[in-house]
Amino acid sequence: MRQISLTEVIPGMILARSILSCKGRVLLVAGITLTDEYIQKLKLLNLDTLFIKDAKYADITIPEYLSIETQQRALAILTATMEKLNKDGTFSVIAVSRLASDIVEELVAQTDVIIHLTGIAIHDDYTLSHSLNCSIYAALLARSCGFTIPQIKIITCGALLHDMGKTAIDNSIISKPGRLTDDEFAIIKEHPTLGFRLLTQKRLELSSLVAHMAWQHHEKIDGSGYPRGLQGEQILSYARLLAIIDVYEAITGHRSYREAMKPEFAYNVIRSGLGTYFDENYGRIFLSKIALYTPGSEVSINTGERAIVVSVPGNYPHRPIIRLISHPDGTPYNPPKDISLVENPHITIKTSP
Repeated sequence: MRQISLTEVIPGMILARSILSCKGRVLLVAGITLTDEYIQKLKLLNLDTLFIKDAKYADITIPEYLSIETQQRALAILTATMEKLNKDGTFSVIAVSRLASDIVEELVAQTDVIIHLTGIAIHDDYTLSHSLNCSIYAALLARSCGFTIPQIKIITCGALLHDMGKTAIDNSIISKPGRLTDDEFAIIKEHPTLGFRLLTQKRLELSSLVAHMAWQHHEKIDGSGYPRGLQGEQILSYARLLAIIDVYEAITGHRSYREAMKPEFAYNVIRSGLGTYFDENYGRIFLSKIALYTPGSEVSINTGERAIVVSVPGNYPHRPIIRLISHPDGTPYNPPKDISLVENPHITIKTSP
């Protein structure tokens, strides 16, 4: 399997993972042969990458944390939640809480806690994609930070609901393709407070910690965040953890006004903000667990050769095993050659622009 840019997809390629709509419906099923018509329709969904079957790389496994059934149910529940909030300002706490619990149960059953940004559910709604991905990454980080299973379930639920305040904001602002004006950004900055108010209405059914995660996920350690300018330990630990995930996923996810940015860039944003914007302890653990290069993706290395990422070692997620596929002059390796970057420290992956 390979992960490639949508711009590299050509007719005849075989889709390796199903593409889902925001309601969890299958738009294209895994195993289908892509035609020019399908490719043109996919471009309208603003997708960045696809997972493609490739016989040459059949041995490469790309991590997928949740089953397709759980992904579909998650999207359906999140969509129904957003629609209900838009309609009458309420939603089903039981459905979201059970979803958070199921996500955690699936994740803790896996031994690998490396965080791969692999487009867990590919569909056509950024806010839902962001919420679902944040819930998964937050659960993985919370597990690495030593939180208990009940705590991780609350954190996951909070991550699923942290942007619910955006349902109270005009969608023309949320989905604006260009840069926001100062007045529009001021409106956007109201969403943590709006989310807190929505969630506290469910105080008898929902942990108050979930509401406070929504309220505080844009606060910064140095007090420069919003909406209240909280500092350090004034910020709930769950919210300090979520703040890291929220920024990282936002940078690496496709937005209405720009394409997804490279994990290396997001990594440096988090690293440069440790102790000022982001909790230093949670941040360092996160950076030690994030895989910057996804198995199945093509990279260039400092020697001028091209390679495919084969796998990511748990102890060294930034130093994957790669498969050399072409020499600096472009001639292919025959046969391809696998090397470990841990065992070859002089070889580095060139940072993408």
